[in-house]
Amino acid sequence: MRALAQPPPTTTAFAEARFSPLLDRPLVISGTLAWLGGDHLQRMVSAPYVETTNISGGDVSVTRAGRGTRHFALTRAPALQALLKSMAAVLSGDPRQLEGLFDLRLDGNRASWTLTLTPATPELREKLAHIRLDGAGTTLACIDIIETDGNASVDLLGPLAARMPASPTRAELTTLCRGSGQ
Repeated sequence: MRALAQPPPTTTAFAEARFSPLLDRPLVISGTLAWLGGDHLQRMVSAPYVETTNISGGDVSVTRAGRGTRHFALTRAPALQALLKSMAAVLSGDPRQLEGLFDLRLDGNRASWTLTLTPATPELREKLAHIRLDGAGTTLACIDIIETDGNASVDLLGPLAARMPASPTRAELTTLCRGSGQ
């Protein structure tokens, strides 16, 4: 993880596919992610709608064009809280931030690797099955989040974001993520 460290602020393109048993097809969004240091993460969605989410200091604000801003405590969104912790740990290159929250498993080699974060606490295990990070060398390419309720999201990062299919399947995205080092 130390090799993945990025000095803040760092920004990258993303494309996310959100899978839910309640949806006929995955919801696909795209935009940019910015880590501003510490626990400050910003997600700016540019398609198919415009929305900015700011996470900092345990608070979340979501501003959507034409709808105003909603605020809530990060503790109300355990999966989002886990994502923030994992992103901050990876981007700061500090795996100690994950101690006590996740069990870590690294597979692969420097050319193509997968880091799986499995919740270590009962509270987190109630909502989150795992987070899988895929990459190559010193580049994080994908974030795959599986929730216990059947919801899942896959984020393709950087240049890989442009390869998001219009109507992706989980299998297609897993292939793209696992092949990110090629």
